[in-house]
This record gives sequence, C-alpha cells and structure tokens, in this order.
Amino acid sequence: MKNLFIISVIVLTTTITSFAQYGSEGSKDARSMSMGNTANAISKNVFSIGTNPANIINSDEKITLSTLLPIPSISLTAGTNFISINNFNYYFGGVDGKGRILSESDKQQLNSLFSNGGLMITNTSLNLFSIGIKLKPSIGTFGFSINDIVEGSVTIPQAISQIALYGNPQNSVYNFNDSKASAWWIRDYSLTYARELSEIHQNLFSSIGAGVTFKLVQGFAYAGSQQISSSFSTGSQNQLSFEANNSFLSAFSDNFHVKYSFSNDTGKTKMSLFPTPAGSGFGVDLGLNASIGQKWNFALAVTDIGSINWNKNTAVTYSSGQYTATDLFDKSQQDSLKNKFKGTSDSTGSFSTNLPTALRLGASYKFYFKETFPGTLLVAMDINQGFNNMPGNSTKTRVSIGAEWKPMDWVPFIRTGFSFGGLTGFHWGLGLGIEAGVLEFNLSTYDMQTLVSPSSGKYLSLAFNSLWKF
Repeated sequence: MKNLFIISVIVLTTTITSFAQYGSEGSKDARSMSMGNTANAISKNVFSIGTNPANIINSDEKITLSTLLPIPSISLTAGTNFISINNFNYYFGGVDGKGRILSESDKQQLNSLFSNGGLMITNTSLNLFSIGIKLKPSIGTFGFSINDIVEGSVTIPQAISQIALYGNPQNSVYNFNDSKASAWWIRDYSLTYARELSEIHQNLFSSIGAGVTFKLVQGFAYAGSQQISSSFSTGSQNQLSFEANNSFLSAFSDNFHVKYSFSNDTGKTKMSLFPTPAGSGFGVDLGLNASIGQKWNFALAVTDIGSINWNKNTAVTYSSGQYTATDLFDKSQQDSLKNKFKGTSDSTGSFSTNLPTALRLGASYKFYFKETFPGTLLVAMDINQGFNNMPGNSTKTRVSIGAEWKPMDWVPFIRTGFSFGGLTGFHWGLGLGIEAGVLEFNLSTYDMQTLVSPSSGKYLSLAFNSLWKF
C-alpha cells in the first residue's frame, strides 16, 4: 500500500518537524503565541497578515520587513490530546525492567484516554519574506508576504486501545470509523491592502479601518482520509470477520517523484526552494478594526475564504471488501487477508480541498499607568470559530486571553496568555519581546505548562522571529 505508507510518513514526520495564522488553530507568530494565541485585535504591521488585514495599518513605522535574517520567523507546535509523558511511562514504561501488569482499573483509565479519539496534531510555518509599507492615511497601507505552512493530524480510534487491553473475546465488534488523517504542505503569496475609513461619519469610534488580503496558494503535497468505514468482529467459534470500505486522497509535487501502482515514475525525490506545485488556488481575508481613543481596539475578520484545486500526481487509494478467517496463524489465510485489503491506487484526476476558513473576533484595552504601576499593560481577548476541519482549523470554538506588559523602556516586553477550547484544549503561553533600534526580536512558547511540568505535558511549541522597522 504505497500511498498509505506515504500518508503515514507525511503525517508522522510533520509531527516532529510558522508565522502566518492559518485556521482557528493554526500556526502563530511569536508575539501572539506568547499571549495564548491571541492576535485578532492586537496584531500589527506584517504580523497581521493572515489574521486581520485591517490591522496592518496599526504600525508606528513606515516600513516593516520580516526576512530570513538575522533570524527567520518560524513557529511550530506538536503534540497529542490523549496521553502525557506521565501516562506513557506509567502504562508502557514497566516496573523494575519488567512490563507492568495492569489492573482492571488501570485498563479502564487507559481506555478512557482514547474516549474522544487519540489525536496527534502539528502545525508549522516559515515566513520566507514579508514587507509592509505605510503611506499617508488617505492612501492606505500595503503588505506582501510569502509563507510556507506544514500541518497535519491523525486520530487513532478507541477500538485500538480496546483490542490491545482486552484482546478479541467472542461475539465482540470493533469499528474504526473514528479514524482520520490529513496533512498538507502549502505556500501562500499574500497581497494586503488596508486603510482608515475616514469618510464614514459616526460618533462611537475614533477610527475605523478595513482591509483585504488576496492569496495565491500553491500546494506541494496533500494526503487525507476521504472515507474510513472498517470493523472486525469475533464469532462464537473464534472466527474473525473483517469488513472495510476506506479511501484516501493524495497529490504530490513532481519533485517527490511518488510512484503509484499505475505510474512508471522512477525518479528520486529532489527538493528545491520553489518546488513544482501539485495544486493551486485562491483565498481571501476580509477584516475590520475600530478604536476608541488610545485604549480600546476591536476587530472582526473572516480569513481563508477559498480552496485549492489539486491536479498533479493525484490518486485515490482504497481498500474494500469482506473476509472471514478461522485461523490467523494459517499462512494461506494471512495471505488471503493481506491481498484482500492491501489497497489499490487509481488516478483520480483533479480534486479540491477548502482552505481553513475561520471567523475571528477580538477586543483589547491598554492601561497607561503613571505612579501606581510601572509601564503599560495591554490585555486582549479573542474568539476564533473555524468553519471546517481542514488542517489547522476546527469547528470547535476557541477562546483566548492575553496580556503584554512593558515595564520600562529598557526592559523587554513580557507576555503571557491562555487558550481554551478548540481542537487541543488548554494552552498557557509565555514569551519576551526585545526592541533593539531598527530590529525587534520575539521568542515564545504556547505550552509553558509543558516546560514547568514536562512529565505531564502533552504539547510542545516554540516560535521566534525578527522584524526590521524603519
């Protein structure tokens, strides 16, 4: 099953391998990551591209640049929602060099970890180049950005843990329909324009801004489950009955030289900075922001409206059928079962996948302390709602709160925040921001709880970036 192997490799390698916000859960820049992935109302300059295009006008500088030097802008997150290092060591680490004998209570607790499916997830991005140019208010602000995004997830069905813990007693049925897998490597070329809407006459807000981003999206690799419907059952005479109806879609750049069963490609993988796209599409971000004085700021955006059409090296890999075995130790029955479900790849022509469309709401307030407390304090809150479950996105609502404290001019920005809900639950962000003349540096993690208590952590994340300001 060549394609199934490739799908597994892509998903698993991305879990151990970002700048633009992609989807309600996706990759983050270092500043927003440190504030619990809170960015909708507080992002500014080129860091707002992908989050809220209207916020690009919120820049104190005329020109901002993000380049690969002095340090590239990268963020990455990987982890699982179902098992911590503590859990893994307890259930699988053994005792005094011997395997642990699990009690019935242990088995029930381990099985309960998979109650919502065993999710492993990653999202990673690299900003290759970004520039923002702020002209006078009547003209507006322009931005351009190039970002690579690698995202993937795989869900392990609860039936796997049930079989591992309890075997396959007679008259039992196990289904794997809650299995899912998807991963992609995409690149977007984003052109952003925003300006203040001074012609709108109203008395509530000090200013209102609007922005739009147009994206050319290139896809270099995609692999994802289209349908998974499989199960097996045990009969009263110890026979095992297998049933499957599974299909996976995939598309790969010519640079991968993927060999399907119906192709004759014999080349070797040859990567470059600009691989041949396996698909392309267009996306649009729409955003609004409004402020009241120097303290309040509000934001609304809908991002990644669009899709990708995959048309290079596309295939559907499927396995289907039924089979009953009476003795799995019999080689002929093993071979028959293998042949029945080994999978077949067929060329599928082009197919489309949606971009991770999301609705973003945000509000922030800035405290200007004088004698009661040093410096300034920015607090913000976000609500993110995805409209699909594409990589980096979730239809589960995510809420976050964050704070940024600047004690004194010579002290770095100190940031923290918390994220709740969504696909991956609770996260605690922490980070620093340093301004050094024309350069700005940011460093953060989205999972401080893992650094404080590594054995109980489920996720690991890191982001850093630099910004030139003129």
